[in-house]
Amino acid sequence: MNVMIREKEAQMLTHVTGYHRRFYRLALFALVVTLILLVLKGTSSGRIVEPEAVLSPAVISMLPEGSDDSFLLVSPPKLAAQDDAGAGAYNLSQAASSSSILTSLVSLEGISLEDNTADVTAKKGAPLTTVEDPQFIGETIYQYPDVNVGFYEDVVAFVQVPARAGRIQINDQEIPLTLTDVKQLLGEPDFVAEDGVVFQRKEALIKLFMEPDTQDLISIDYYHLSST
Repeated sequence: MNVMIREKEAQMLTHVTGYHRRFYRLALFALVVTLILLVLKGTSSGRIVEPEAVLSPAVISMLPEGSDDSFLLVSPPKLAAQDDAGAGAYNLSQAASSSSILTSLVSLEGISLEDNTADVTAKKGAPLTTVEDPQFIGETIYQYPDVNVGFYEDVVAFVQVPARAGRIQINDQEIPLTLTDVKQLLGEPDFVAEDGVVFQRKEALIKLFMEPDTQDLISIDYYHLSST
């Protein structure tokens, strides 16, 4: 009986010892794995937190170096901005000038080429004199102190303002009656002749008659293309 008890105790001791060895092996393995992970994590985090080289604006040179180690001349940003502003102002001035040029010729001194004798009389009153045009049969001219209006078959054929008037109203804009001022309003002439310059907008024309020798302005005429 005692022998059997001792054998069982010896077997139990053997099992306990085996369990202890397995536990120690597992604990050692876990420790080794933990150490490896810690080492790998430390290495990885060391690379992530490594500071990058960043150039401060204070140390960046605005003048790049040439191949011969000499500095190339570069315009300062302030001057470049001023140049851009100047170019922008010039473009705006050009745009404003282009937009002010008339694209149509509706009337001269308030008289349209679609007006008739009744319309002109309502606008200007009764003419000082009425004469028949010696060059064109059937054409009548109403003469006013500052303008002559020609009619053909009771419709306006031309409007003529002498240079002595000093000022002229084209469409709804009144300007000094000079070639320079007319060009500012109508742009460059479409045609240049010996006796003057012509500005055309579709079938309506304005001609500035000038002395061929002196280029002095004689009159400004407004007429239809079919009258030429």
